[in-house]
Amino acid sequence: MGSTDAVRAGEVYAADLEPRPGGRLRHWVRVTGALAAELAQGLVPAPTVHDVVVRRRADGGEVLRVPAEDPHAPGHLLAAIRDELDAVGPGEFLDRWSVRTP
Repeated sequence: MGSTDAVRAGEVYAADLEPRPGGRLRHWVRVTGALAAELAQGLVPAPTVHDVVVRRRADGGEVLRVPAEDPHAPGHLLAAIRDELDAVGPGEFLDRWSVRTP
């Protein structure tokens, strides 16, 4: 077993929730839409407000961006990705998410 085999993906990458791309105005439109959907008691689909973003710890470069489809529980997706980062190596993590590195 080589030294790179012992490295967990969580040592190389970090995952966090970030607002979806598009600037502040678009973010607030999404937040307003999510509130309106909540007031409509789910009759209107709520927009995705956040993405789970995985970045390289070394340089902050984005490796993976996954929309948190359920606006009520983006933390569940974040927790699942963080668990996976702690369970597998960097190469296996990228393979599981079909991320192609340049």
